[in-house]
Amino acid sequence: MSISTGIEFIAENVLPIIRSLVAKRLLESGYSQLRVAKVLGVTQPAVNRYVSKDYDELLGKVESLGINRGWLLRIVDNVVELIISGKEYEALEYLTNSVLMELGSLRLCSAHRRLVPSIPVNCNVCSVLITGISDSVIKNVERALSILEAHSEIQVVIPRVLMNIVEAKPGAVTEDEVVGVPGRIDAHDGRVIIGSRPTYGGSKHLGKLIIKCMGANSRYRSVASIKYDDKVERALKELNIRYVKVGPHESSNEDEVINAVTSSLVKDPTLEAVIDLGGYALEPVTYVFGLDSIDVVLKVIRIASKITYTEHTL
Repeated sequence: MSISTGIEFIAENVLPIIRSLVAKRLLESGYSQLRVAKVLGVTQPAVNRYVSKDYDELLGKVESLGINRGWLLRIVDNVVELIISGKEYEALEYLTNSVLMELGSLRLCSAHRRLVPSIPVNCNVCSVLITGISDSVIKNVERALSILEAHSEIQVVIPRVLMNIVEAKPGAVTEDEVVGVPGRIDAHDGRVIIGSRPTYGGSKHLGKLIIKCMGANSRYRSVASIKYDDKVERALKELNIRYVKVGPHESSNEDEVINAVTSSLVKDPTLEAVIDLGGYALEPVTYVFGLDSIDVVLKVIRIASKITYTEHTL
């Protein structure tokens, strides 16, 4: 029996890989090594060590440990995007929350056990990190909304029924364990308008949807509903966001929509968006999925920015 903790495993094996990948991406974006060192809170020689490792070596270690490669690369993408946008505190908060939620959800147990085989198979010590997770999920959604508020261009993707976004607790089984925004989200006249503070049960429809979709892809704990039109679909294609279309539906039954969207994810769990073509009394919408609400918000902003840029260059 070993007392090697999950926190040690993260600090010694996961965070160094993330730091290396973030450092390499920032350098590729034009940052100097000195600036990268300040952002990461390390010395310039440490940055030099980070970037001396090539991508294949870093990702090879990820795969050798059995850590989900897609999860880790998505975290890196979002951290880099937040840093480049001048949101360094948000990047720190996002990285901390993401890694601790992954650890607390016991998804890193097998990777830890590969290095320390004496850890019992039934060990669930790190699940203590889920204690108080309710506040963490609300805080994560609040942070996502604050990022969204700085991007008035999202008005081009607001549907007539308005936008919403939800994030579920890890392992959630009912919509009451899903945080949403009562009153939804609107944008006009250069302002993003948040209906009210996020709360559990804030969106019954998206809450039911994400609970069912977590059965198809347990890593997706968040979804947003934005409008559907040709511009949105074109942006999805240009951004290489994987999507499919479902519908139109013969009735306005909510369960029919949820089942159709969920079935799409069952067939292809790697989808990042599902376009629902609506039907009788149902507006067509695009459902954008992600690891958490910040991941989803960043995707929505990219979609809106792509549409806005295209319109301005025509």
